[in-house]
Amino acid sequence: MALDAIQHINLTGKTMIFFGTRGKTVSGQVIEGTQCPNCENQQFITFGIIRYFHLYWIPTFPTSKTVGIECTHCKRTLVDNELPPELAKQIKKTVFNKKNVIPMFSGLIIIACLILYGVYAAQQYDIQEAVYIEQPAVNDLYIVNFTKIFTDVDPKYKYGLMRIKQISADQAEFQVSKIAYNKISGVRKDIRERKTSSDSYYDSEPLYIDIGKLKSMKDTGAIYSIDRI
Repeated sequence: MALDAIQHINLTGKTMIFFGTRGKTVSGQVIEGTQCPNCENQQFITFGIIRYFHLYWIPTFPTSKTVGIECTHCKRTLVDNELPPELAKQIKKTVFNKKNVIPMFSGLIIIACLILYGVYAAQQYDIQEAVYIEQPAVNDLYIVNFTKIFTDVDPKYKYGLMRIKQISADQAEFQVSKIAYNKISGVRKDIRERKTSSDSYYDSEPLYIDIGKLKSMKDTGAIYSIDRI
């Protein structure tokens, strides 16, 4: 493998994460018995304001809950400390019920489901890769760390690809990519775009590896992952 012929590609990029806090007003019911300090009306509509943390605009968890009442006549509002403590407590019970509060945790529920799915998928992928290691096949694609396979490799550009060209009884013949990336995402993008299906993507000099050695290469991180197309 002519290591000095490897093309080095540096990948850069930023991921924008949208998060912050927002508020939602929840309407309650009509109550009587409290006098409006502005117009002396005794009929009010209760309401609550839930402020919540959001991730990509998906409510994740509540950060504060405020209750209040609005005069049906002059629209004067009384909030939290302006209300009698017992009244504020009653309004909280009726306004902040499960129906109104649980959706504020939808982001956490989604995150928990994604984590569980990710754990399951990772376990299944590990099982699948173990099969690929034990039973390699022609055209299997190995994302590899060049620094753990070759000497005199630029450690900044260490991720590349190897494809199985032929298999004998105990040995696999690999084609080695001419391109090395500073990030694994560069190799994965080439696979998605099917650039790796062309022989021109690889160096002309093959690399021979004993099949029995593949597992130890995976364990040491020389082989990062395996794709079977």
